[in-house]
Amino acid sequence: MIPDRGRKIGTWLCLMLLLPWGQAAAQHFIGLQKDEIRTLMQKSFPGYRPDNSTVNTHYNYLKFVNPVTEQTMLFFMTEDQGCSYVRWISDYSNLSDMTGMLDRNYTRVDNSTWKYSQRGKQYLVTLEQQQWYFTVNIRGK
Repeated sequence: MIPDRGRKIGTWLCLMLLLPWGQAAAQHFIGLQKDEIRTLMQKSFPGYRPDNSTVNTHYNYLKFVNPVTEQTMLFFMTEDQGCSYVRWISDYSNLSDMTGMLDRNYTRVDNSTWKYSQRGKQYLVTLEQQQWYFTVNIRGK
């Protein structure tokens, strides 16, 4: 009984890890307003919760956290409240899934950069490896 329960938990955790990566490729947040991002995150990324625990007066952003997969998504906003870029922060346990998703959905430029276009605009996706985590930054070219 315990091995079966462990298998179910393992399957659930794998789905929770992989589901956001595929959805990320289908979503494009740049240019969206705060309310649109909140709605889209609630609908498409149910494992992510808004996090208002930290306030940074220098940046206007929305923060969503998924404690199960140890990921954070930050949406940086312009003065008119449109999203100008996205930063996805993750634990290294998700690196292989992330690079696989990036390779499947975007055109690789080099070892840590991908590109794509949407509605006639070009975007860059960069992966930066830090000591304890990695980040994926998505912004207009």
